[in-house]
Amino acid sequence: MRNDYHPPVYQARSFTCPHCNAYSSMSWEALNSAQHPLKVTMRAICQGCERYSLWVPDIAGPFAALSINYVLAYPSVSTAPAAEADMPSDIKIDYEEARQIFSQSPRAAAALLRLCVQKLCQQLLGKEGAIHQQIGELVEKGLPSRVLKAFDTIRIFGNESVHPGTVNLNDTPEVALALFGLLNMAVRHCITEEKELEAIHALTPEAKRRDL
Repeated sequence: MRNDYHPPVYQARSFTCPHCNAYSSMSWEALNSAQHPLKVTMRAICQGCERYSLWVPDIAGPFAALSINYVLAYPSVSTAPAAEADMPSDIKIDYEEARQIFSQSPRAAAALLRLCVQKLCQQLLGKEGAIHQQIGELVEKGLPSRVLKAFDTIRIFGNESVHPGTVNLNDTPEVALALFGLLNMAVRHCITEEKELEAIHALTPEAKRRDL
């Protein structure tokens, strides 16, 4: 056996579960039979959350010819950050879809993030409209420049992803990855911080509050 070989993950008795993120014991089973035991799909069941992950032979890895390495096939694990807790549920659906497809197509993920910005602007203004105009209205209402830059950056790269442009995000995935952080930052400012401020302000004596 080659001295640079590392045991495949499916042989591990414990590892961090891709569902519950806990380091847990795993029970393994083959889902189908084959003449070669390393060419079957394997299922690992987490002893903590009792959910399963699927592992398939790595046909593109360095040991593909020997068929000795398995890779995670389900659930898909994204390197993009999770959505902010206060992100509206309908926007979070699109955001999560962007996370799941990011590794396959950063360009498609950017297009979905642009849609998230458009939906967020509509919720903040309470009406529908063109994204460019709505961002302008939010600026008139006092949107900070840093949030404006976040919205505009996501809008521009989102447009570049669906129209012929000068930037191919599939060639620069690190740019698309940064857009996730920008959207989360905007949600923190526009929703989370406002909610926290309102909660604290509600504790002040009502008779002494200024009319806003």
